[in-house]
Amino acid sequence: MRFILPFCLLLPVAQPALSQVKLDGFFIATEICEGFQSKNKGTNPGFALVEPMRAYEMIGINKAGGDFFQVKMPGEPVTEDRWVHAGCGLHVVAAGTATPAPPPEPPAVTPEPGGESADNLLALSWQPAFCETGAGRPKAECQVLNDGDLPHAAAQFSVHGLWPQPRGNVFCGVPDSLKRLDDARRWGELPALDLTADTREALEVAMPGAASFLHRHEWIKHGTCHKAGGAEGYYLDTLAVTNAINDSAIGDFLEAHVGTEVEMAEIRLLFDQVFGGNAGDAVQFHCRNDGNRFLLQEIRVAMVGVIDHADPDSFGALMQAAERQPQGCDAAVIDPAGLQ
Repeated sequence: MRFILPFCLLLPVAQPALSQVKLDGFFIATEICEGFQSKNKGTNPGFALVEPMRAYEMIGINKAGGDFFQVKMPGEPVTEDRWVHAGCGLHVVAAGTATPAPPPEPPAVTPEPGGESADNLLALSWQPAFCETGAGRPKAECQVLNDGDLPHAAAQFSVHGLWPQPRGNVFCGVPDSLKRLDDARRWGELPALDLTADTREALEVAMPGAASFLHRHEWIKHGTCHKAGGAEGYYLDTLAVTNAINDSAIGDFLEAHVGTEVEMAEIRLLFDQVFGGNAGDAVQFHCRNDGNRFLLQEIRVAMVGVIDHADPDSFGALMQAAERQPQGCDAAVIDPAGLQ
């Protein structure tokens, strides 16, 4: 017979202004998540990550029914006492028993009236260059990529986002509390997305940043203004255009030229050949200097007209309908995976 050991929530007495609650037992991680020194500032010295199915000594929770556990992460710099979002695992209170993590119910997004966006900009990253140049803070997906475990991201474009235009068309029907979380880059606390298993699996391949909850951020900030059947429709459109580019002669060219410098005009010409007419004029290039080389980091593809993910043959007409975009950089290296 198994017995559930009782435990008490001990509120600090000496410092009544604090709301942290002491907990016994262990935290069992169920996904890769950051261990923050400061959960409010998002600081993470050493880029500490909890590992799925590993147990960490429990210290407490930020408040009764709160959303962050404090756990011991041995060997981490500055402090071993780290904050991990409650949605990242389970609190084991006794042998044989576990309580599900108690994340608070997030506020709902209220869909705004109107049709689907007919003016969009698709942003696709070259993930090795993104990780090479250290854009933003360190990411879990970059560590995996640099270890050689993301072969798709090493040889094709990765999804950054699909952005309804004009540029300020963001956060449609999103409550202020979610905007604040997004602005603070606390993306793991944004609501989980209602996606089918197939779409979620495809997104994990096409969007490595989903490991850092980029998909939740892009949906909250941009997808809510797309109005294409919720998050599922938004990402079906995003994935369809991304796959049409990666699975074409454009993708073949990039994979064949990894590690070499190429002219951006060559890539524009390939867009003309694949999508017809002057489709290449809809593409702009963003490059970055890593100190030694000029790297292609991202392309942005303008499209005018409603995206129909079920009709890839229509994508060329959307690109041809867009205004000519500034090319950006002239030439850049297609960066291989790993730090160079």
